[in-house]
Amino acid sequence: MIGIVAGLSMIAIATATFALWRMEDKIRIIESFYELNQKVLEIRRYEKNYFLFNDRKDLLNALDYVDQVRASIAAVKAVLLENKSELESLYDKELGQYEAISRQLLQDDLNPRNKQALENALRKHGQDITKSIFDMDARARVRVERQVAGYQKTAVFILALAVGLGAVLILYMMRWIMLPLKAIREASARIMQGEMNSIPISDEVLCSVEGIELVNSLNLMLQALNAKQNQLVQSEKLAAIGKVTAGIAHEINNPLNNISLTAEVLLEDLPNLACSERMDMVRDILVQSDRAREVVHHLLEFSRTRKSNIMEPVNLVVLMENSITLVKNQFRLGGIIYRYDHPDQPVLISGNPNQLQQVLVNLMLNAVQAMQPDGRLDLAVSGQGKEARIVVSDTGAGITSEALTHIFDPFFTTKNEGTGLGLSLSYAIVKDHSGDIEVVSEPGRGTTFTITFPRLFRNA
Repeated sequence: MIGIVAGLSMIAIATATFALWRMEDKIRIIESFYELNQKVLEIRRYEKNYFLFNDRKDLLNALDYVDQVRASIAAVKAVLLENKSELESLYDKELGQYEAISRQLLQDDLNPRNKQALENALRKHGQDITKSIFDMDARARVRVERQVAGYQKTAVFILALAVGLGAVLILYMMRWIMLPLKAIREASARIMQGEMNSIPISDEVLCSVEGIELVNSLNLMLQALNAKQNQLVQSEKLAAIGKVTAGIAHEINNPLNNISLTAEVLLEDLPNLACSERMDMVRDILVQSDRAREVVHHLLEFSRTRKSNIMEPVNLVVLMENSITLVKNQFRLGGIIYRYDHPDQPVLISGNPNQLQQVLVNLMLNAVQAMQPDGRLDLAVSGQGKEARIVVSDTGAGITSEALTHIFDPFFTTKNEGTGLGLSLSYAIVKDHSGDIEVVSEPGRGTTFTITFPRLFRNA
């Protein structure tokens, strides 16, 4: 059955390929006739100009196009398989007479009566040539459309037959596959209830070789689980690994989301994006990858209570701009409107830019998650005296007074998902930079985070 479906599919593909190949030939016929029509129309245009203005140059131009029409007729004959005799008659007889009359009209010793007769004959031959070409073009187009329709019907019929047989095969295979899976699922449910006995090979499983192999693999897994269960339960390392994994899962989620969202936008809008926009998105992905590695390193260092001593001058204005760039796709997808106020001059502090950016991105993502579409996010950087200030203010759901006293505690969270490490790590980073972070919130009115740092002044 599978072989029949595969064979029919291959025939359908071959038929479609043959149809495409034949359609290319038909398109060349239509293109050749189109070019021939244009050349004939050029002859008639110069012919009409001759009759209107009695300028012999127009008649000479018409004769030039007679040669081009002959070349176009030769091109049509090369791709046309039928009615070549009509083209040959047009090539030899009609065009020959038209050319002969035209050359007679170019003579200087014609009397008015002969000239009038020749002009009438020229006009008639021009009309006959135009009618012949247009009639052949119309017939060729009808034949092409009829043949293409035949190819399409054949391919669709074969494909429909393959789909029908495939549906029958799928129904049969579903029954063949589902019976052993149902038996294995029932055994797995018993394992979930604490029964760690081996799964028996029932009659439903015996009907499928794959089912037998799956049951044997599951039984081997159960044996390994039984052998390791006591050791895993008693292992203290699981708790430490769980904490590190949870921290990484939470903190690395932000850069991974940005990488994923940027890649999705790049994939969906690739044909519409300028080269500079594509390069910016690729750079964003690379920046996020570096930031993810930095997050992992920072979390490991945080868990070991070792802190980074790498400090350098950081321009908070540029840092905020870079952070906005990293999450602008989430602003757009969440329908969030944001405004960024900052001075024209740099606002410098001494710090670790990656860690500080982690704080800003975390605060902005939290704000996006707290707001509905059309929410507003106000961002600001300012320098006042010896103090540098960052403000992140949203119009989200706000935080209750009870939760407000615990938002910087490790593992505290009001979300259904998350470990509660985001604000805790942000608080630790701010404190490591000799800064301070304050939060003001009112349920239903929004939340405002204000971060202050000692300002850095460079010597002139």
